Amino acid sequence: MRAVKVRQILLLTGDLTILYAALVCALLFRYKLADFEFQLRLHAIPMTMIFMVWLVVMYVNGLYDLYNTKVSQSFLKRFSESWLVSVGLAAVLFYFVPYFQIAPRTNLFILSVIFAAFFILWRFIISNRAHGGIRVLAINPTDDLIELLEQLQKNPQLGYHIVGVVAPADRILPPDIKRFPESQPIRAIASEYHINTITVPSLMPDTSSRLNTELYELLFWNIYTIPGTSFFESLTGRVSLSALNDSWFFENIRPTHMPLYETIQRGIDYILSILGLIILGIITPFIALAIRSTSPGPLFYLQERVGKRGKHFKVIKFRTMHALTKDGGAELTGAQITTESDPRVTRAGRIIRRLRIDELPQVINVLKGEMGIIGPRPERPEFVNQFEKHMPYYTIRNLIKPGLTGWAQINYPYAETVEQQLTKFQYDVYYIKNRSLLLDVTVILKTLHVVLYRKGR
Repeated sequence: MRAVKVRQILLLTGDLTILYAALVCALLFRYKLADFEFQLRLHAIPMTMIFMVWLVVMYVNGLYDLYNTKVSQSFLKRFSESWLVSVGLAAVLFYFVPYFQIAPRTNLFILSVIFAAFFILWRFIISNRAHGGIRVLAINPTDDLIELLEQLQKNPQLGYHIVGVVAPADRILPPDIKRFPESQPIRAIASEYHINTITVPSLMPDTSSRLNTELYELLFWNIYTIPGTSFFESLTGRVSLSALNDSWFFENIRPTHMPLYETIQRGIDYILSILGLIILGIITPFIALAIRSTSPGPLFYLQERVGKRGKHFKVIKFRTMHALTKDGGAELTGAQITTESDPRVTRAGRIIRRLRIDELPQVINVLKGEMGIIGPRPERPEFVNQFEKHMPYYTIRNLIKPGLTGWAQINYPYAETVEQQLTKFQYDVYYIKNRSLLLDVTVILKTLHVVLYRKGR
C-alpha cells in the first residue's frame, strides 16, 4: 500500500540524512572548523559511494521491512550484523581501491560509532511515532483479511490502527478486534472513531444499497475506500485466494509482450548465470569430493520439471540424497515432496542444501533459456497435477519462465504441505501480475538475505 512505501522512503531518507550528519560530526570532531571544509570536499564523493553500499547492506538485512523497525533484540542483532559488514566493506574499499585516494582509519571508526548511535535513536523515535496514523474499518472481511488485520493490530510500528470490523454476530473474530453490528450506520462509526480507511468486499451483496450510498457519501469526507483483496495484496505481497476467479485473471493477468523489460531481464540472466558458471567451475571439485565421500552415485541429478507454457525440461542439481535408482534418484515409490528433515538427504547434502549450493548448476538451464534467474520455482509434473486439484488456476505460473529464485522464495519458508504450496502460489501470482525491473532487483537483493539467514526454499 502507498502508506507502507511512504514509511519505507521516510526510513531510507532519514538513514541517509544521519549518515551525512555522522560524517559532518566526525570531521568536525577530528579537524575542527579550520580544516573542515577541505576535509569535507575530500571525503564527500568516496563516502557517498560507501553510504550507498551501507544502505544496500541494511536493505538486504531486512532493516527496511516495517515488521523489523521496532527497536528490539532482533532489531539490534540485525543492525549489529549490518554495521559490522558495512564497516568491513568500507575498510576493504578504502585500502584496496586506489580510486578513493584516502585511507581514513580513524575517521571511519569515529563516523561508524556516531552513525550507530544516531541510527538507533532515529529508529526508536520513528517506531514510536508511527502508531495509529491509518485508522482502518473493515466491512465483512474475508478470513485471510481478518488474519492480516490481527497482524497489523499486533505491529503498531506499521502505522495502522484497526478500529474494528463490521460483521454479523455469528462471525468469529480475534478477541482484540472490535465488532460493529451491520445495522450500525458506517457514517456514524467513521465520524466517532475518525476513520480514514475503509476496506470493502470485492463483490457487494445485492442487499447493500444502503451501504453503497453511505460509502459514496464518505468519498466527500476524504475517507479512502479500498477493496479488501487489494488492501490484502498491497500489504502482504501475495494475492488473496478469495480474489481468484476467471474475471480476476482476465482483468489482471495479461500475457502482454514487454520488449524492453524482457531484453534487460534476459541480459541480467546471462550476466548472472555466467558469473554463476564461473563459481560453479571453482567449487565443483570440492562439492564432488563431499558428495562422493558420504554417498556413492552420480555428482549431478537431472529431474523433470514444468516450464513456460507447460513445456517439460530437465533441471540440473547437485545430488544431495542417497542414490536409490540408476539415475541417482531417491524415490522408489513415486514422487515425494522433500521435507526439511528428509531422511533421504545425505550428511554432505544437508550442508549443501543449507548453503543453497544444490541449485547452482541450474545456471546451465538459465543459459539454455529454459529458466530465468527470477520467476516461480519450476515444479515436477506429478506435483503440478496434485496442486491443480486444490487450485484450478495453478498452471498460471507457467505463463512465464521458472526461475532460480523468486518472490515466493524470499517471502515464505520451506513448504512441505499442499496448503503451504498454495500460499507460495499466491506470491507467484503477485509476481506475475506486478513483475518489473524494480521488483526483480528487490528479489535479487532479498535472495542474499535468504541465503545468509538460511530461510525460504
